[in-house]
Amino acid sequence: MTAVTQARAGGAKGDEAEETPKKSKKKLIIIAVVVLLLVAYIGKKEFLKPHYTAGQKVPSGVITALDQLTINLSDGHMVQVTVALQLSKVAVPKTITSDVPRFEDAITTVFGEDTYPQLLKPAGRVAAKAQILQLCQKITGMVDGAAQQVTAVYFTGLVIQ
Repeated sequence: MTAVTQARAGGAKGDEAEETPKKSKKKLIIIAVVVLLLVAYIGKKEFLKPHYTAGQKVPSGVITALDQLTINLSDGHMVQVTVALQLSKVAVPKTITSDVPRFEDAITTVFGEDTYPQLLKPAGRVAAKAQILQLCQKITGMVDGAAQQVTAVYFTGLVIQ
């Protein structure tokens, strides 16, 4: 009887030894599949999103209006301006909203250097828009290879006094 008991006990130990590698193989396969799916998700997100080259036109997105600003001109006059920024599709909304004070500073800097006669002329306002656009693009930097997170500047209100 002891031989039979030992055989049964040995058989049970042998069964456990065979099941342990199966369980570890299953766990290993499940972990490998999860890791593979995660890598595929990250790869899809990185490689399938559009990447732009320098000078390539980026599709337009939303327009963001900034608060009204009252600025002293360099010759003692004042300008009250409301600016809206045309964002591109690649613009990151969180970044744009956190950069609003920097945008307002850029607008103040540009208008602070201008004079009343310069801003009365349409060419002066176009030049101010171009300077503001350049500064805003510099502030936002590049996303997905596109430097144009801000694609246009609009004056939605302009009073010169």
